[in-house]
Amino acid sequence: MTMETSIEGSSPTTRLIWLGAFFGLVLFSFIARLWALQVADWGAYAERAQRTRMTTVYKAAPRGLVFDRNGEVLIDNQYVWHIELVPNQLPSDQEQLEREIAILAGILGNRSAAELRGHFEKTRSQRLQTQVLPGSEDIPFEVVAHVEERKHELPGVRIGETARRAYPNGTLAAHALGYARAISAEQYATYKYFRYPEGPTNQTSARPEGIGLQPVYRSDSIVGQEGVERLCELDTDSAPAVPILQGKMGRTVYEVDVHNNPTRVIYEEEPVPGASVYLTLDTSVQRVCEEALARAVQTTTGVDGAAVCVDLATGGVLALASYPPYDPGGYVRGWTDQEYQGLMNSKRKPLFNKALGGAYAPASTFKMVSATAALETTDISLEKTYNCTGVVYAGDDRKPYQCWKRPHEGGHGPMNFYQGIAHSCDVYFYQLVLKEGLSSTVIGDYAKLFGFGELTGLGLTSEHPGLVPSPEWKAERKGEGWWTGDSLNMVIGQGFLQANPLQVAMATGVVATDGDLLQPQLVRKIAWPAHTGRPDRLIHKRMRRHLELKPETLERVRRGMRLAVTASDGTAKLFQGCPFTVAAKTGSAEHDKRLRTHAWITAFAPYEKPRFVAVAIIAEGGYGSETAGPVVKQVLEAAMAASKTGPETSPNQ
Repeated sequence: MTMETSIEGSSPTTRLIWLGAFFGLVLFSFIARLWALQVADWGAYAERAQRTRMTTVYKAAPRGLVFDRNGEVLIDNQYVWHIELVPNQLPSDQEQLEREIAILAGILGNRSAAELRGHFEKTRSQRLQTQVLPGSEDIPFEVVAHVEERKHELPGVRIGETARRAYPNGTLAAHALGYARAISAEQYATYKYFRYPEGPTNQTSARPEGIGLQPVYRSDSIVGQEGVERLCELDTDSAPAVPILQGKMGRTVYEVDVHNNPTRVIYEEEPVPGASVYLTLDTSVQRVCEEALARAVQTTTGVDGAAVCVDLATGGVLALASYPPYDPGGYVRGWTDQEYQGLMNSKRKPLFNKALGGAYAPASTFKMVSATAALETTDISLEKTYNCTGVVYAGDDRKPYQCWKRPHEGGHGPMNFYQGIAHSCDVYFYQLVLKEGLSSTVIGDYAKLFGFGELTGLGLTSEHPGLVPSPEWKAERKGEGWWTGDSLNMVIGQGFLQANPLQVAMATGVVATDGDLLQPQLVRKIAWPAHTGRPDRLIHKRMRRHLELKPETLERVRRGMRLAVTASDGTAKLFQGCPFTVAAKTGSAEHDKRLRTHAWITAFAPYEKPRFVAVAIIAEGGYGSETAGPVVKQVLEAAMAASKTGPETSPNQ
């Protein structure tokens, strides 16, 4: 029996009871809803009502400045003039507005009254939000003077200033510094939800009820896109993320009437510049590095190149250079079509950061890894020699594998462990595979321990992780088996192996520091604005891992690299004239039989107490000692000189 038939068949008294229950339920629902609106959800609805009669006007804040480790400005703000239109001050009388438009058109000279009229009308309709007159973003002083002189005839027209990013050293350190420009739609979709956290009560005025936390970004914000500008956009180590270089926008919250006319100011905050960031870069070392790199390319067969220098006491990068450079100021002022096409179409790829993004065969610089692997996993004798005739034959087909010192030159002759490193004898290292049992798997394992095949942790988006090949990788990617020849190529840093210059520098640091694989750093200190209530943040030395090796292993590798400098026919003897001791390893990377080899060199100094490591590569430069060597020599000299005058450095900062 249904409820409906039950009611129909019941007595009048029962029907009245059902009807009363129904009306009671309806009445209860109304009361519950009323309670929710007036009591439980009162705050939310009150805030919504408050917002409907408030309008917020924002004012952009300057980005923070960036300095080198000595306090020299690397990224600045340049203030430029523009014309602003203030909507609630513009004449409401159309005739007066037309006179004003005519006066401004006469001052500007290159703008028609008809064009200006559209901007004036649009701004006047917005009531509150001051607008920059399009096309006036960087007006000369003469225009400023004329506008100021006739400001009594130009109500609602005023001169404003905009902080525009400036790179005072031009192309210097461009690939490390990067650039900032207008936020993209994709970035804004991610960033628009970020809010400034509430600062200390003694640093910020109390926000009236109904006014939310300040947004960090608007659709017209300037944000870091590459390099340090991007790396220091947000401090993602905190929760929630906190802006670093991004300044805190100013805002004025108005109460408005139904026509959006302001009736009073409810709340006001002035814009505050972003944090000041101090880098590990040293301008003097960076300049020497870039000038030496340019000479090496321009005076040899080289086509481009890169160089880095790292302070082993802190992991701080003193110099990071890629050639050819570019001027990041072009992203601020705008490239001409000719400039942009030149950058994009150049075979030397000026915008490409080769110090991090370049993936090259590390060639004989990799022999310090192979030597370590052999000492740790085989029974090689340091004094045992292998005779280098310039070639060995391996595989079922007896394929020849040549030393860089060819058979027609007689090879190197008998080579022991130290001589094999000092003379960079390929045949000696081939024999570690053929006679001592050093396998490609072991070489690959040690390569990864030294940091190859993974990002260094510097944090810049342009870095390439490189490649440590394996039989499994080759089977999957090439559909082929792993041959003896692959192992022979790998042991001398050739074949499928790939690395970027910073990886080679950090791997050299492992040898120099008795097994410490450091995380390279670009940021030394962040000086937070007062409103954050945060103390200055010093970036401490970070170690990715320590390699647990036999105590004597790395000392023996270092000794071989030192012999490369001190021996009369060592591959790195160019360092013999330095006023400090150096250990080094050269390399010549084969990449195309039709072209000259890439010239590599890595070195650290002083030998007795290593402090700095420097690496350079000159693409198609030939031999490392001849082309890349002078670059690293000058960089180490500059770093050693700077260490006597630069800021005090402890291992922890």
